[in-house]
Amino acid sequence: MNAVSAQLQFIAADQTGDAPYDYDLRLPAAPGGQHVPKVEVQVRDARAHKDLGLKTSGFELVHAPSAVVDFYEHESVMATYYEESKALAKKLTGAHTAFTFDHIIREPDGQLSAGGTDGSQRRSGSKAGGGYINSVHMDYTDNTTWDRYLSLHGEVVPQAEHVYALNFWRPISDTVDDHPLAVCDARTVSQADLQEVNVFGYGASNYSWYDIGIETFSVAASDRHCWYYYPGMTPDEVLIIKSYDSAGVVGTTCPHGSFAHPDPQGIARRSIELRVLCFC
Repeated sequence: MNAVSAQLQFIAADQTGDAPYDYDLRLPAAPGGQHVPKVEVQVRDARAHKDLGLKTSGFELVHAPSAVVDFYEHESVMATYYEESKALAKKLTGAHTAFTFDHIIREPDGQLSAGGTDGSQRRSGSKAGGGYINSVHMDYTDNTTWDRYLSLHGEVVPQAEHVYALNFWRPISDTVDDHPLAVCDARTVSQADLQEVNVFGYGASNYSWYDIGIETFSVAASDRHCWYYYPGMTPDEVLIIKSYDSAGVVGTTCPHGSFAHPDPQGIARRSIELRVLCFC
């Protein structure tokens, strides 16, 4: 399988710009209208391409079985998977310090936000960003800072020469081929494709970014973009996406979004995502 046709949701080219705007999901009627109808793109089989990696395309697939038996047991995830992920992040980046405080389990029509500000697990629906996220986005921007996020958990920003944030995306269902994750080669993205959006109220209220807001990029479609996915992902594999790079986000971190596979195989996708902040 060389490529599949997929429909992803982008902003229009005339909606990009320099001035960020706020998108508040806590409001009864959150502002809308920033997305245009879905655009058909070709998504290549990343397993057939050897020139991809965190340092090049901004994403990498790693075989990394977890000792967690049930990812719905959030205390087990926090005790075991967090430590596994921080250790792997340190190995990949050379970081001396790593933090993670939140994870999200994504289901067809909702999500479970866990860990966070009180160590609980709470369910939220599609209006709070749950379900499969088809709109193409980047998790952070060059304006993202970490002091407010870390202070929520009693931590301060360590001294470091380089800072990364990695998004660990892992199947917890047997397959994820019905709604896999498409990732865009970071080298094919330019500033002109992007609009910064400050998102408030994402997930449940225990999610660390819920009230303090998170800077993200919405993305316009471009013929320059090269899209990939990893068919046949299993729970023993984790797709690691570089989401922040203190050397510069644009061109080093990758846009991503879920797509409905034209020939889905298996059961409805369930996945866990967890972000690891790395100080090198």
